[in-house]
Amino acid sequence: MDIFNNRELASATLIILLFSWASYKSKDVISGLTLVVKSLFKKAIIITIISLALYISIIVYGLHIIDVWNTGQIKNTVLWFTFVGFVQLLNTTNIKDPSLYLKTSLKDQVKIIVLVQFLVAFHSFNYFAELFLLTVISLLACCNVVSQNKPEYKQAKKLCEYLLAIIGILAFSYSLFIIYQESGKFFSINNLRNFIVPMLLSVALLPYTYCFYYFLAYERAFVKTHIYTSSPHLQRYAKIESFIAFRGKVDLIHQWLLHTCTSEFESKETIRRSIYAFKQSTVS
Repeated sequence: MDIFNNRELASATLIILLFSWASYKSKDVISGLTLVVKSLFKKAIIITIISLALYISIIVYGLHIIDVWNTGQIKNTVLWFTFVGFVQLLNTTNIKDPSLYLKTSLKDQVKIIVLVQFLVAFHSFNYFAELFLLTVISLLACCNVVSQNKPEYKQAKKLCEYLLAIIGILAFSYSLFIIYQESGKFFSINNLRNFIVPMLLSVALLPYTYCFYYFLAYERAFVKTHIYTSSPHLQRYAKIESFIAFRGKVDLIHQWLLHTCTSEFESKETIRRSIYAFKQSTVS
């Protein structure tokens, strides 16, 4: 049994071809990729990747105990970790409302489009057919994006949308036909795992993402303590004292640090007075 299906191989080929073409056209592509690779080896990124890997390993172990995950899901788990889990974690910096983010993410996991995408992915054509289809779809999608905010390309945008919709409907219809012909292969435990494991991993990632969001928020807020004092002891005290005083509310901690000054970080007493004064001003 092949590890990767024709669609995955065709996708990898298309990415390599595009990267090769872009590298040939501009040397900045190679230098940009080099910078990305170097950034992945920074201490903070390595710690983040390791902690995420450990967390997902615990989730996978739990799924394995209840017989939802098995060794046949290794490929799906690795692909999910690389292209979904890690990318979703990087996008944590763009989250504005963590509660809304959690609700939206949960809704996204139960949308009918998730099932439709799985049904379409059930059957892949031969390698060259997949490469051709992916190339056409990618070109149409790119044209659609380029013409998005350009009124003069309105007709071209509509044409791209119609063609993408037709391709999607045909692919979905053909997948249903194949499923009808190979119902025994589709309605199997292994195929159910292929559908449910990535979904469960995405849902299980949400608590980690939520905690990671607040970790970054506190780090951004507390960075000013390093400006006001060079004493690690006072920096640590200011973090703990403000966290307790403001009940862990990041926005209040951030506001306090914006309105404080160096003289207020000269001792524990001045830090306490600064926090008390800020609390009194916000109440009044």
